[in-house]
Amino acid sequence: MKVIFLEDVPGTAEAGEVKEVKNGFARNFLLPRELAAPATKNQLQRLNIIEKGAQQKRLKLSDDARVVAGALDGTAITIEVRVGPTGRLFGAVTGRHIADEVNKLTDRDLDHHSILLGDAIHDPGDYDVKVRLYRDVTAQIKVSVVPEGYLEEQAQKAAAVTALSEGQPESATDEAPAEASIAESGADDEAAEAEHS
Repeated sequence: MKVIFLEDVPGTAEAGEVKEVKNGFARNFLLPRELAAPATKNQLQRLNIIEKGAQQKRLKLSDDARVVAGALDGTAITIEVRVGPTGRLFGAVTGRHIADEVNKLTDRDLDHHSILLGDAIHDPGDYDVKVRLYRDVTAQIKVSVVPEGYLEEQAQKAAAVTALSEGQPESATDEAPAEASIAESGADDEAAEAEHS
């Protein structure tokens, strides 16, 4: 079936293109979603209007993507995962995991194919990952893969450092044993002096 594309369909055609496609693809996918229309005489007369509309839409999407890329570029994302005794991950961190984290940060609905990861991540560490936001618009992010419990442990350490820097003991129980041991050592010294005299 010959159709005229009303919207860009990545990997197939751009809006305004006229192409011959399989009947099933046209009837089951393109036509119901209004991504294309049968290439009738009336539709072909609208070709210039469709192409201009598509160009404007592409420019707007590209501009929006550049704004997001500017905000996202250099962002650090931390993903906690289960790690085995050998230090390797149980499973792997994939583009889908990273896309979920990016979506939380940006309030966008990025597809996991937008994460240009290559191979899945199998080891803890820091990784530079490219995110394709639109055609030629990309952002570079840093993904830190850490063992489960790492973030909680870091938060506890930070709280302890803050407490010490403010001059407060971490807890009252920490002071008591130290005072008790000083008192005991003083009593031992007195007992030793009494024996020698």
